[in-house]
Amino acid sequence: MDRLAAAGLINDADFATQWVRSRHTYSGKGKRALAAELRTKGVSAENAAAALAQIDADSERSRAEELVAKKLRTENLDDGGVRAARRLVAMLARRGYGQSLAYDVVKIALASEAERRNVG
Repeated sequence: MDRLAAAGLINDADFATQWVRSRHTYSGKGKRALAAELRTKGVSAENAAAALAQIDADSERSRAEELVAKKLRTENLDDGGVRAARRLVAMLARRGYGQSLAYDVVKIALASEAERRNVG
């Protein structure tokens, strides 16, 4: 293992950076979920923190908005969006997004979608 690490073939910091970038971009994971995944992979707290620093609040919010917009296309809003709101917030929570961010993103998306459906 020491020889592999010395040759640069084992690098926890690079692994953590690539893992975070990939899982955030393609799986839509939030910082909390990514931090938990890195812990289970045995990545040190320092390497995990450095890797998670590449996700700023704007990119996390943007990704949450994309996830909600995609899921919202198939949601039924006949009940005023109450069930849809619960499902969407739960989906974001499972992916590791904070509660306040999830509620805010869902509230704005539902209002926008309701307006779009009423106008169109």
